[in-house]
Amino acid sequence: MPKGAPRTFWVGVVVGLIVALVITYLIAIGGAFVGGIVAGWIAGGGRKTREIGGRAGVYTGLLDALPLAAVIAVLGIEAAPGDLVLLRFLGSTFFLTLVLFPVLGFVGYLGGVLGGALKER
Repeated sequence: MPKGAPRTFWVGVVVGLIVALVITYLIAIGGAFVGGIVAGWIAGGGRKTREIGGRAGVYTGLLDALPLAAVIAVLGIEAAPGDLVLLRFLGSTFFLTLVLFPVLGFVGYLGGVLGGALKER
C-alpha cells in the first residue's frame, strides 16, 4: 500500500462493501465483483499498481461474505439469493458457508484488479 493512501484504501473498501451488499441481495457473485470494481477504482491503482485495487477487492469480497454466511447459517439456504439456492445440491449449509469466503474473495479480487486498472493516476 502506498504511504499516502491508507485512508483512500479503506474508503474504497467501505464504499465497495456498500455497493456489494446492495447487489448481493439479488446476485451473490455479482455483488462481490461489482463491489470489487468500485473498491479497486476508489482505492487507486493505475496500470502499474493494480495489486492495491486487488487487495481492496479481496477485503470487499470477504466482508461481503460475512453477512451472507450469517443469513445462510441462521435462516438456511432458502433465504439466500437466487443463484445460491441453486447450489442446494452441494449438501449442508455449513459447507456452502465455508465455500463462500474463498469464492467471493477471489471474485472480489478480480473486480478489484479490474477497477484498479480502470483508474489512471
